[in-house]
Amino acid sequence: MQVLHRVRVFVYQLELGVPEYLLLHSAQGADSLWRPVHGNIEFSEQFETAVRREVLQETGLINRSGLVDLEMPLRQILGDEEIIHWNYGFRVEEAPEVLQLDRERWDQYRWSRFEKAFTRFGLEGDRTAVTRLHSLLHAA
Repeated sequence: MQVLHRVRVFVYQLELGVPEYLLLHSAQGADSLWRPVHGNIEFSEQFETAVRREVLQETGLINRSGLVDLEMPLRQILGDEEIIHWNYGFRVEEAPEVLQLDRERWDQYRWSRFEKAFTRFGLEGDRTAVTRLHSLLHAA
């Protein structure tokens, strides 16, 4: 069985002290789900490097502060592949008016407070991860 490692990154900003989460909408036909940034970890790449690279490639956003490791890897078996998704929070200090989206992957984006983000994320694993991040942000 082949094992693949991927990152899922829940980008957020604080608007008057309240977290708003970035949701991306797939530009690829049938997949009409709102998702976080996600992508593969390259061979011998550190998790944090992969997180920063994926967010920069997909949105143009950068992070100058630390990342939040959600400490909740999710495993998925697809045929003869096992995919391990490593979940991270990624704070943006100041988001530009318009994001530089990878238009081949994403056709829309929006910033949403937790209640809306929770209901818009299309996959249970995304809802679980954003709930964990939101809890960690309020505990800090």
